[in-house]
Amino acid sequence: MRQIALALLTGLTIASTTGAVGEPAKPYEPGLVEYMMTVQTHHTKLWLAGNARNWDLADYQLDELKELMEDIAKRIPVYKDVPVGSMIEAVSMSNIGDIEVAIKARNPKGFASAFDKLTAACNACHVTAKRAFIVVQRPATSPFPNQSFAPKRK
Repeated sequence: MRQIALALLTGLTIASTTGAVGEPAKPYEPGLVEYMMTVQTHHTKLWLAGNARNWDLADYQLDELKELMEDIAKRIPVYKDVPVGSMIEAVSMSNIGDIEVAIKARNPKGFASAFDKLTAACNACHVTAKRAFIVVQRPATSPFPNQSFAPKRK
């Protein structure tokens, strides 16, 4: 318990203890589901920001989403015989580019259309990965009641 408290106070991470006696423990590495939960958060915040026409926040969320997807492609190139990395590169990245264009143009209709195409691409990947039961969509309400998505007035 003391080790956990010390880690929390100092910002250190605790290594997994699953190694054999005498072997160094391996640090925790998130699995695909943990990464995808973060993808879902950025996907939601991207929609909420763009829908509110907060283009600065939408641009920020899109950049975070793009970086995360690139990280997933590198860290988990294959998951249960599914080529996750190449699927992300082939399907998601072009759609992210379309959203970038709409955000830079401050085009609400273009943003909504590009966002829907990205969402459809995500769902197509889920089908290909035999995970068709995972269906993402535009959020109907904000699960982030402590964040305003309205543009900041200058």
